[in-house]
Amino acid sequence: MSGIILAAVAGLLAPQAAPHPSTQTLYTAPAIRPFEPGSDFGREIAEGDVGPAPHRAPLTAPVTVDAYDGSYEVTPTDAEAAYEQGVASAEIRADQTAGPMDGAWRVVDAEGRTLYEIVLMDSGSGRAEGGWRNARDSGAAVFDGRTLTLEGVGGIALERGRIGWSGRLTTAGQARPVSLTPAD
Repeated sequence: MSGIILAAVAGLLAPQAAPHPSTQTLYTAPAIRPFEPGSDFGREIAEGDVGPAPHRAPLTAPVTVDAYDGSYEVTPTDAEAAYEQGVASAEIRADQTAGPMDGAWRVVDAEGRTLYEIVLMDSGSGRAEGGWRNARDSGAAVFDGRTLTLEGVGGIALERGRIGWSGRLTTAGQARPVSLTPAD
């Protein structure tokens, strides 16, 4: 019996793997909320309108191009236009608060070959976190303002350039020049 207890205690005292750094950050609501229409959105009638705009009748047979008479789409309603404007406005506000590393990037060697594809979320304050991948593997990526660390690969000491970033990728004790450019 005491052997079982000793084994259980030894298992509890054994070193445990530390949690991944990106799992240590608690969730916080975004500073800029996505577009959230009010409860009466789309039901209010635009000033000067008598009632809701009429919609096209449902199709019961194939329609030829000649039947459109020069107009291929119905004009959006006021509610559809307001919704599209709200979504576009929320996207612009979110982009304005993002840091310089926010988005998709490619790590390219001196010959122009893509070594890694990286996606980072940069809130503009603190470090940027995300992930990397290539044809064989993937992992977490963290940028602390100076070094981009690729989990399981190594690090890139970065310096900002005209179009992107440049630096030296250090893997297994060997360094080589690379560029970090925005992904298309």
